[in-house]
Amino acid sequence: MSKMSELSMLLDSLIECGEKLTETAKGLKAFYTDTGEPEPKQPEIPKKAAAPKPEPEKKPALKKEDVRLLLSKKASEDEGRYKVQVKNLVRKYANGGSLTDIPPEKYEELLRELEVIGDA
Repeated sequence: MSKMSELSMLLDSLIECGEKLTETAKGLKAFYTDTGEPEPKQPEIPKKAAAPKPEPEKKPALKKEDVRLLLSKKASEDEGRYKVQVKNLVRKYANGGSLTDIPPEKYEELLRELEVIGDA
């Protein structure tokens, strides 16, 4: 195994560990910030005031971190069986070959293709 491919594998493992650490920290924060007390009651809107028109529901914008997590999960499925396919998919959408080079408006399209990997 060449030193570059070994370094690449080590960096992938480091990234995956960092993502798992972030997930764990967010879970702990959510657990310990929930006091179990009911939410304070919001003041009522006077009946004379016109209620604002409900806006159509928008999908929450995908974040780079969410896409990175999904790519990482797919790449590590079945003992890394899809790692090459995931890397090729990222290269397809990124000029520089990295997730940071993919424009956010392409995330949904990328994730649709990611779902297909392994389902064939």
